Amino acid sequence: MPLSPEKRAQFNETAAQEFFNRTEGLPYGYHNFLFGWIDTPEDNYPPLIPSGFIPILFSVLEDIKPTTTNIFLDQALNHRLNTTNLNITELNVVAASLNMNLDEVMAIVE
Repeated sequence: MPLSPEKRAQFNETAAQEFFNRTEGLPYGYHNFLFGWIDTPEDNYPPLIPSGFIPILFSVLEDIKPTTTNIFLDQALNHRLNTTNLNITELNVVAASLNMNLDEVMAIVE
């Protein structure tokens, strides 16, 4: 769809190209899949999903597809806990040492 004359006048093609060149190839979307709607430890899940379910689900998935778990959960939790390359079990140990559970860690704002 072509831009309206007003929007076309506002569009800065150079800035758009520079933005694209800076961000091309960066991961987007799936890294924040679970965290776009989790902002409290207990009140964000659909009614039939209990708190604590997501870490349990991903700990099972981690045995089957560790790369998927790393992409969807581990990287974000490592970031929030200031750790690197830990799996869910290891992240749970770090969270417990901070008197937190993984639901609380998931609710930390980046």
